[in-house]
Amino acid sequence: MAQTLELDGLYELHAALLEERQILVASVRKLRETRRQKGTFVLGDGSEAGPRFVAVQQQIDVVEAVIATLTGSQA
Repeated sequence: MAQTLELDGLYELHAALLEERQILVASVRKLRETRRQKGTFVLGDGSEAGPRFVAVQQQIDVVEAVIATLTGSQA
């Protein structure tokens, strides 16, 4: 029972991290599109989101590895 609750929590965390990654990507796309429309786009717009994106992806990888370990499956 406790392992089921732990897995449920990990699945929720995984879903939240995936959502955060999607939000980051969407916000950078929106920023770039808005700046293109205004004619103010420069190469590198949105690059400040890069480190956050990498951190979120690393967290996703860790959570997936823990889930795989707990369920006994190979990722």
